[in-house]
Amino acid sequence: MMKAWTLRAFLLLSLTGSAWAQTPEAPAPSALRVTYLVYSGRPNPTITITDAKTIRSLQSQLSGALATGAGVRSTELPSVLGYNGIRVEAVDPAGTGIEYTVKGRFLRSENRKASAQAKASAVTATASTSASQIEAQLLKLAENRGVLSASALATARKSAGK
Repeated sequence: MMKAWTLRAFLLLSLTGSAWAQTPEAPAPSALRVTYLVYSGRPNPTITITDAKTIRSLQSQLSGALATGAGVRSTELPSVLGYNGIRVEAVDPAGTGIEYTVKGRFLRSENRKASAQAKASAVTATASTSASQIEAQLLKLAENRGVLSASALATARKSAGK
């Protein structure tokens, strides 16, 4: 007998599929844009991931965290002055339009291409310990690529996991 969370994850993935799952209709993106939401009033630092192995790993982690997390009442992530999380989206203009935002243990996915009527169901938010692990990985990537100042990185890490 399957555990309840395993069945829930299986059903969620089979009904919605991974937003970036490789299918003939929606091939996996060739690149992911990662935006660090640290500034208001000026452009946020962005990196592009093109390594296929890294893209597949990140896709799998995001889909898994979304599928196995506990639903959250609000679809808005906790907002503070300064760091407001990390956005991950496919660069492919013909892609699915799915965008993920992670902050601490919260993960939000939104289908930007959904019709106005479908917008409410196009947003999913969850709380998952996996989300904070993904955030830590993406912050490490920012550190390795030098896209965040030491103070912005320290602020992000301080509010990570909350």
